[in-house]
Amino acid sequence: MGHTLSIPLLQKKKTPKVLFLTTEPPENIKAEWPFYQNWFLPQMIRERGAVVELRCWRDPDLDAASFSTYSSITFLWCNEYHQHPKDFPDFVRKVLVPAQRQNPSLHIFNDPTVVLWNTDKHYLLELVEAGYRVPRSKFVDVSQHTHASLTTIIKDFSHSTPLVLKPAISGSARNTHLIRDPRGFTSDDTAYLERVLAEGTNGELILQQYEEGISSGEYSLIFVNGQHTHTIMKIPQAGEYRCQGEYGGSTKEIAAADVPRCAADAAQQIWKFLESKVGKPENETSVWTGSPLVYARIDGIIKDDAFILMEIEAIEPHLWLEAGSGGEALEQLCSVFIPDRK
Repeated sequence: MGHTLSIPLLQKKKTPKVLFLTTEPPENIKAEWPFYQNWFLPQMIRERGAVVELRCWRDPDLDAASFSTYSSITFLWCNEYHQHPKDFPDFVRKVLVPAQRQNPSLHIFNDPTVVLWNTDKHYLLELVEAGYRVPRSKFVDVSQHTHASLTTIIKDFSHSTPLVLKPAISGSARNTHLIRDPRGFTSDDTAYLERVLAEGTNGELILQQYEEGISSGEYSLIFVNGQHTHTIMKIPQAGEYRCQGEYGGSTKEIAAADVPRCAADAAQQIWKFLESKVGKPENETSVWTGSPLVYARIDGIIKDDAFILMEIEAIEPHLWLEAGSGGEALEQLCSVFIPDRK
């Protein structure tokens, strides 16, 4: 009687199934932003063997069960999320987090706790407490104020030096205003205050000391998988305080050797600070599994040989993957979505 030879079957790894969340229907994004900076990323991941889908997180037909079928979900296409200051956090808490509980192998990039923390610029106060340098800031609930009381707060905050006003939940310098001299408001200053008092703001209103150094350029240090992969400098147009292209700003790549040591060191420490946020519950009753921190952009200026943090973008940052120096970051991102399948 012969012997039966038992040969274990090799398990073929499942094809990665990747979802890019969008705020607007995907077809609208290409129409509105044909040169969108992350446009080619889904296609590159698809070409490397993954199933890639783009779906609007506001689609009422999507629930936790449908999201749990993916191997990874990312916010990198989630522009304009801040236009939905209540619905977006609710979606993360009530849909994405339960999906991850249903499927513990589901990775969400970036981690939901980091994303929720990063939606509101109150996070800057935590960074100040942790010892990082941030422009002096004050948060004001405009719904509790009149024009007279808000004017008093502004003048008490900054007697004679310029200050920037912006919503705590915002992006791309939207609804941001520079008061150049709080001792005498211009008609534009008055109109801005009247508008925020009448219409409100997404989150509280931030009063922030204006940093003159922004005119020399703002460093954007890009991190992927814990590595500082490349750096871009954003430069405002002469006479402008906003760096974004829609306000005439320009950009240039900064060689690694030319990045100020104080900026590189501070940004690396800030990345570690972000990592400490991964998977931490918001309260004692919530327990989250968490996903690795994958990407972030850390923006700041140099003042008195020190790095001044302006903001952290860890939800849907422009990572300048299209830049000549962005190749390493692009490879790192692709490896996250398509791990070794041997």
